[in-house]
Amino acid sequence: MAAHPFAQIPPGFFAANEILNELPEEVTKQMISDGQKLQSRESESMPLECYEKLLPDSNRKNLSSAINAVLYIIRELSNSSTQEPKALNKILERETDLAKTVRAQFALSFKGEQDGEDAKKKVTKSLALGKLVDIKWKLGMGMASSSCAALKAPFVSLVLSIADKNNTIKRYPLELSIDQFHDFRQTFKTMATQIEQV
Repeated sequence: MAAHPFAQIPPGFFAANEILNELPEEVTKQMISDGQKLQSRESESMPLECYEKLLPDSNRKNLSSAINAVLYIIRELSNSSTQEPKALNKILERETDLAKTVRAQFALSFKGEQDGEDAKKKVTKSLALGKLVDIKWKLGMGMASSSCAALKAPFVSLVLSIADKNNTIKRYPLELSIDQFHDFRQTFKTMATQIEQV
């Protein structure tokens, strides 16, 4: 049996509902579509800059909150025991402060998903990637290589331990230059900022 949707509502969720209610219909539709693509791993992100271009007078923090609310709603509706638009609309009416038109956009977006691959299969597929259980790192210095006699380049070595659905742990080693590591670190910092705003 599926878990009760919207059981753990994040802080700021209802304020983000009000922001969603104020957005133009086309922008909300785009956010929902982009959120579903992200959920099904068809895209890698929902860039805030795209929405800032559509809404030049908007507040960056408000847009970020709206994106986080959209992602939360999509995740919760995907985990619902039903994917019927009427039932999803009732769940949204009961659990959110979304306007009727916004609820309808979310509910109808799942009808479109059913026309292709079943929504439950998409969620199962996306969750089958594994769970990060450990990260080990070390800082090293490359002294020489086959192509360079005096390399003297620092690097960061990472080993990611990932558990699959059977709890079998696989280790994935990475070696990054300092610049690559700073990019990697910045990505996690950006993710942490997004999480804090939910």
